[in-house]
Amino acid sequence: MLTEAKLNEWTSWVWTNLHRGVSPSMLKAEMAKQLVPDSEIVSVFDRALEPTAPVDYEALANCAITKKFTETAGLKKIASRKAQVFSWENFLTPDECEKTIDVINQHLRPSEVTDTRGDKYVRTSSTCDLGDIANPHVFMLDRKIAEGIGIHWSYSEPTQGQKYEVGQEFKSHTDYFEPRTKEFEPNTAERGQRTWTFMIYLNSTPEGGATRFPRLEKLFRPKQGMAVIWNNLNADGSVNPFTLHHGMKPRQGEKYIITKWFRERGWGPMFEDPGFSKL
Repeated sequence: MLTEAKLNEWTSWVWTNLHRGVSPSMLKAEMAKQLVPDSEIVSVFDRALEPTAPVDYEALANCAITKKFTETAGLKKIASRKAQVFSWENFLTPDECEKTIDVINQHLRPSEVTDTRGDKYVRTSSTCDLGDIANPHVFMLDRKIAEGIGIHWSYSEPTQGQKYEVGQEFKSHTDYFEPRTKEFEPNTAERGQRTWTFMIYLNSTPEGGATRFPRLEKLFRPKQGMAVIWNNLNADGSVNPFTLHHGMKPRQGEKYIITKWFRERGWGPMFEDPGFSKL
Protein backbone atom coordinates (compact mmCIF):
# COMPACT_ATOMS: atom_id res chain seq x y z
CA MET A 1 0.00 0.00 0.00
CA LEU A 2 1.49 3.33 -1.06
CA THR A 3 1.68 6.18 1.40
CA GLU A 4 -0.09 9.45 0.58
CA ALA A 5 3.29 11.01 -0.20
CA LYS A 6 4.13 8.20 -2.66
CA LEU A 7 0.71 8.47 -4.29
CA ASN A 8 1.31 12.19 -4.82
CA GLU A 9 4.79 11.49 -6.16
CA TRP A 10 3.51 8.94 -8.69
CA THR A 11 0.63 11.23 -9.66
CA SER A 12 3.08 14.04 -10.40
CA TRP A 13 5.21 11.61 -12.43
CA VAL A 14 2.18 10.54 -14.49
CA TRP A 15 1.20 14.16 -15.20
CA THR A 16 4.74 15.08 -16.24
CA ASN A 17 5.05 12.17 -18.66
CA LEU A 18 1.58 12.63 -20.11
CA HIS A 19 2.70 16.21 -20.79
CA ARG A 20 5.63 14.75 -22.74
CA GLY A 21 3.18 12.69 -24.76
CA VAL A 22 3.87 9.27 -23.26
CA SER A 23 0.83 6.99 -23.56
CA PRO A 24 -1.00 5.78 -20.43
CA SER A 25 -0.28 2.15 -21.34
CA MET A 26 3.47 2.80 -21.34
CA LEU A 27 3.28 4.59 -18.00
CA LYS A 28 1.27 1.78 -16.43
CA ALA A 29 3.80 -0.77 -17.71
CA GLU A 30 6.67 1.19 -16.16
CA MET A 31 4.83 1.45 -12.83
CA ALA A 32 4.27 -2.31 -12.87
CA LYS A 33 8.01 -2.80 -13.44
CA GLN A 34 8.60 -0.71 -10.33
CA LEU A 35 6.34 -3.16 -8.45
CA VAL A 36 3.52 -0.71 -7.90
CA PRO A 37 0.41 -2.84 -7.18
CA ASP A 38 -2.33 -2.80 -9.83
CA SER A 39 -4.83 -1.28 -7.42
CA GLU A 40 -2.43 1.59 -6.67
CA ILE A 41 -1.80 2.19 -10.37
CA VAL A 42 -5.56 2.59 -10.78
CA SER A 43 -5.63 5.04 -7.85
CA VAL A 44 -2.81 7.12 -9.35
CA PHE A 45 -4.53 7.36 -12.73
CA ASP A 46 -7.86 8.16 -11.07
CA ARG A 47 -6.13 11.12 -9.45
CA ALA A 48 -4.27 12.23 -12.55
CA LEU A 49 -6.90 11.80 -15.25
CA GLU A 50 -10.50 12.65 -15.84
CA PRO A 51 -12.76 10.68 -18.21
CA THR A 52 -12.68 11.80 -21.83
CA ALA A 53 -16.00 13.08 -23.17
CA PRO A 54 -17.34 11.92 -26.56
CA VAL A 55 -15.74 13.75 -29.47
CA ASP A 56 -17.58 16.95 -30.38
CA TYR A 57 -16.45 17.49 -33.98
CA GLU A 58 -18.45 20.67 -34.43
CA ALA A 59 -16.75 22.12 -31.35
CA LEU A 60 -13.38 21.03 -32.75
CA ALA A 61 -14.19 22.87 -35.97
CA ASN A 62 -14.96 25.95 -33.85
CA CYS A 63 -12.06 25.84 -31.37
CA ALA A 64 -10.50 29.07 -30.11
CA ILE A 65 -8.21 29.74 -33.06
CA THR A 66 -11.20 29.91 -35.42
CA LYS A 67 -12.68 32.76 -33.40
CA LYS A 68 -9.67 34.97 -32.72
CA PHE A 69 -8.14 35.37 -36.18
CA THR A 70 -9.95 38.69 -36.70
CA GLU A 71 -8.38 40.22 -33.60
CA THR A 72 -4.95 38.58 -33.37
CA ALA A 73 -1.99 40.21 -35.07
CA GLY A 74 -0.48 38.04 -37.79
CA LEU A 75 -3.22 35.38 -37.65
CA LYS A 76 -5.04 34.90 -40.97
CA LYS A 77 -7.58 32.44 -42.35
CA ILE A 78 -7.25 31.40 -45.98
CA ALA A 79 -10.30 32.08 -48.12
CA SER A 80 -11.60 28.58 -48.81
CA ARG A 81 -14.72 26.61 -47.99
CA LYS A 82 -12.92 23.33 -48.63
CA ALA A 83 -10.77 23.26 -45.50
CA GLN A 84 -9.93 25.25 -42.37
CA VAL A 85 -6.39 26.57 -42.82
CA PHE A 86 -4.71 29.42 -40.96
CA SER A 87 -1.32 31.11 -41.00
CA TRP A 88 0.12 32.94 -38.00
CA GLU A 89 3.12 35.18 -38.56
CA ASN A 90 5.59 35.68 -35.70
CA PHE A 91 3.99 32.95 -33.60
CA LEU A 92 7.48 32.19 -32.30
CA THR A 93 10.19 34.79 -31.78
CA PRO A 94 13.55 34.50 -33.59
CA ASP A 95 15.18 33.56 -30.27
CA GLU A 96 12.61 30.80 -29.64
CA CYS A 97 13.21 29.49 -33.16
CA GLU A 98 16.99 29.43 -32.76
CA LYS A 99 16.78 27.66 -29.40
CA THR A 100 14.50 25.03 -30.94
CA ILE A 101 16.87 24.46 -33.87
CA ASP A 102 19.72 23.93 -31.40
CA VAL A 103 17.73 21.23 -29.60
CA ILE A 104 16.68 19.56 -32.87
CA ASN A 105 20.27 19.36 -34.15
CA GLN A 106 21.29 17.37 -31.08
CA HIS A 107 18.65 14.64 -31.48
CA LEU A 108 18.15 13.81 -35.18
CA ARG A 109 17.16 10.48 -36.72
CA PRO A 110 15.87 9.49 -40.20
CA SER A 111 12.21 10.40 -40.65
CA GLU A 112 9.58 7.66 -40.85
CA VAL A 113 6.03 7.27 -42.17
CA THR A 114 3.22 4.94 -41.11
CA ASP A 115 2.69 3.77 -44.71
CA THR A 116 5.13 4.34 -47.60
CA ARG A 117 2.49 3.24 -50.14
CA GLY A 118 5.28 1.66 -52.14
CA ASP A 119 7.54 4.71 -52.25
CA LYS A 120 10.55 4.46 -49.93
CA TYR A 121 11.51 8.04 -50.80
CA VAL A 122 8.18 9.56 -49.79
CA ARG A 123 9.85 11.27 -46.80
CA THR A 124 13.57 11.96 -46.87
CA SER A 125 14.02 14.46 -44.04
CA SER A 126 15.43 13.97 -40.53
CA THR A 127 13.31 14.00 -37.37
CA CYS A 128 13.80 15.02 -33.75
CA ASP A 129 11.40 13.61 -31.14
CA LEU A 130 11.18 16.82 -29.15
CA GLY A 131 8.39 15.46 -26.96
CA ASP A 132 10.76 12.82 -25.57
CA ILE A 133 13.16 15.45 -24.27
CA ALA A 134 12.65 16.77 -20.73
CA ASN A 135 13.57 20.35 -21.57
CA PRO A 136 11.87 23.52 -20.22
CA HIS A 137 12.04 25.08 -23.68
CA VAL A 138 10.16 22.13 -25.19
CA PHE A 139 7.54 22.39 -22.43
CA MET A 140 7.14 26.08 -23.31
CA LEU A 141 6.57 25.22 -26.98
CA ASP A 142 3.90 22.67 -26.07
CA ARG A 143 2.12 25.14 -23.81
CA LYS A 144 2.27 27.96 -26.35
CA ILE A 145 0.86 25.78 -29.14
CA ALA A 146 -1.94 24.42 -26.95
CA GLU A 147 -2.90 27.91 -25.81
CA GLY A 148 -2.66 29.24 -29.36
CA ILE A 149 -5.09 26.73 -30.83
CA GLY A 150 -7.26 26.43 -27.71
CA ILE A 151 -7.15 22.65 -27.28
CA HIS A 152 -5.88 21.01 -24.09
CA TRP A 153 -2.33 19.69 -24.46
CA SER A 154 -3.34 16.14 -23.45
CA TYR A 155 -5.16 15.84 -26.78
CA SER A 156 -1.90 16.23 -28.70
CA GLU A 157 0.99 14.04 -29.76
CA PRO A 158 4.54 14.81 -28.64
CA THR A 159 5.92 17.75 -30.61
CA GLN A 160 8.16 16.67 -33.47
CA GLY A 161 10.99 18.60 -35.15
CA GLN A 162 12.09 18.10 -38.73
CA LYS A 163 15.14 19.13 -40.70
CA TYR A 164 15.19 19.22 -44.51
CA GLU A 165 18.48 19.55 -46.33
CA VAL A 166 18.71 20.63 -49.98
CA GLY A 167 16.75 18.16 -52.12
CA GLN A 168 14.88 16.53 -49.23
CA GLU A 169 11.09 16.51 -49.09
CA PHE A 170 7.90 14.97 -47.76
CA LYS A 171 5.85 14.15 -50.83
CA SER A 172 2.12 14.85 -51.00
CA HIS A 173 0.35 13.26 -48.05
CA THR A 174 -2.39 13.81 -45.51
CA ASP A 175 -1.80 13.92 -41.76
CA TYR A 176 -4.90 11.92 -40.86
CA PHE A 177 -4.77 8.13 -40.81
CA GLU A 178 -6.59 6.85 -43.87
CA PRO A 179 -9.70 4.88 -42.85
CA ARG A 180 -9.95 1.27 -44.06
CA THR A 181 -6.19 0.94 -44.59
CA LYS A 182 -3.56 -1.04 -42.69
CA GLU A 183 -2.28 2.13 -40.96
CA PHE A 184 -5.63 3.08 -39.45
CA GLU A 185 -6.32 0.68 -36.57
CA PRO A 186 -2.78 0.49 -35.11
CA ASN A 187 -2.50 4.28 -35.06
CA THR A 188 -5.98 5.22 -33.84
CA ALA A 189 -6.87 2.47 -31.35
CA GLU A 190 -5.73 4.42 -28.28
CA ARG A 191 -5.78 8.14 -29.14
CA GLY A 192 -8.18 8.23 -32.07
CA GLN A 193 -7.84 10.10 -35.35
CA ARG A 194 -5.67 13.16 -35.85
CA THR A 195 -7.68 16.38 -35.76
CA TRP A 196 -5.68 19.63 -36.07
CA THR A 197 -2.09 20.09 -37.26
CA PHE A 198 0.04 22.96 -35.92
CA MET A 199 3.27 23.43 -37.91
CA ILE A 200 5.84 26.18 -37.36
CA TYR A 201 8.73 27.28 -39.61
CA LEU A 202 11.88 27.84 -37.57
CA ASN A 203 13.83 29.56 -40.35
CA SER A 204 13.30 31.31 -43.65
CA THR A 205 14.75 29.28 -46.51
CA PRO A 206 16.63 31.24 -49.22
CA GLU A 207 14.94 29.24 -51.98
CA GLY A 208 12.36 26.45 -52.04
CA GLY A 209 11.01 24.45 -49.11
CA ALA A 210 7.42 25.66 -49.35
CA THR A 211 4.39 23.76 -48.07
CA ARG A 212 1.93 23.29 -50.91
CA PHE A 213 -1.75 22.37 -50.61
CA PRO A 214 -2.45 21.33 -54.24
CA ARG A 215 -6.19 20.78 -53.82
CA LEU A 216 -6.57 24.22 -52.25
CA GLU A 217 -4.19 25.87 -54.73
CA LYS A 218 -2.33 27.37 -51.77
CA LEU A 219 1.39 27.57 -51.07
CA PHE A 220 3.15 28.76 -47.90
CA ARG A 221 6.78 29.84 -48.15
CA PRO A 222 8.93 29.26 -45.04
CA LYS A 223 9.18 32.35 -42.88
CA GLN A 224 10.88 32.22 -39.51
CA GLY A 225 8.37 32.01 -36.67
CA MET A 226 5.31 31.59 -38.89
CA ALA A 227 2.83 28.82 -38.10
CA VAL A 228 0.50 27.06 -40.52
CA ILE A 229 -2.48 25.41 -38.82
CA TRP A 230 -5.20 23.25 -40.35
CA ASN A 231 -8.07 20.95 -39.42
CA ASN A 232 -7.63 17.48 -40.94
CA LEU A 233 -11.33 16.73 -40.39
CA ASN A 234 -14.67 18.10 -41.49
CA ALA A 235 -17.23 19.35 -38.99
CA ASP A 236 -18.94 15.92 -39.05
CA GLY A 237 -15.71 14.09 -38.12
CA SER A 238 -14.97 12.70 -41.57
CA VAL A 239 -11.45 13.12 -42.95
CA ASN A 240 -10.85 16.04 -45.29
CA PRO A 241 -8.86 15.07 -48.43
CA PHE A 242 -8.45 18.75 -49.32
CA THR A 243 -5.76 18.91 -46.59
CA LEU A 244 -3.36 16.98 -48.85
CA HIS A 245 -0.03 18.81 -48.67
CA HIS A 246 3.56 18.55 -49.89
CA GLY A 247 6.66 19.55 -47.92
CA MET A 248 8.68 20.72 -50.92
CA LYS A 249 12.43 20.48 -51.39
CA PRO A 250 14.64 23.36 -50.28
CA ARG A 251 16.74 24.32 -53.29
CA GLN A 252 19.09 26.44 -51.22
CA GLY A 253 19.74 26.26 -47.49
CA GLU A 254 18.18 24.01 -44.85
CA LYS A 255 14.59 24.05 -43.62
CA TYR A 256 13.61 23.47 -39.98
CA ILE A 257 10.04 23.04 -38.76
CA ILE A 258 8.20 21.69 -35.74
CA THR A 259 4.84 19.95 -35.90
CA LYS A 260 2.26 19.06 -33.27
CA TRP A 261 -0.69 16.86 -34.16
CA PHE A 262 -3.85 16.87 -32.06
CA ARG A 263 -6.03 13.78 -31.51
CA GLU A 264 -9.67 12.87 -30.83
CA ARG A 265 -8.92 11.49 -27.38
CA GLY A 266 -7.01 12.88 -24.44
CA TRP A 267 -7.54 13.33 -20.72
CA GLY A 268 -9.96 15.75 -19.15
CA PRO A 269 -11.93 18.48 -20.96
CA MET A 270 -10.74 19.11 -24.51
CA PHE A 271 -11.07 22.88 -24.50
CA GLU A 272 -10.60 23.93 -20.88
CA ASP A 273 -7.25 25.01 -19.44
CA PRO A 274 -5.11 24.32 -22.54
CA GLY A 275 -1.91 25.19 -20.65
CA PHE A 276 -0.08 23.32 -17.92
CA SER A 277 -1.54 24.72 -14.72
CA LYS A 278 -1.73 21.26 -13.10
CA LEU A 279 1.96 20.48 -13.56
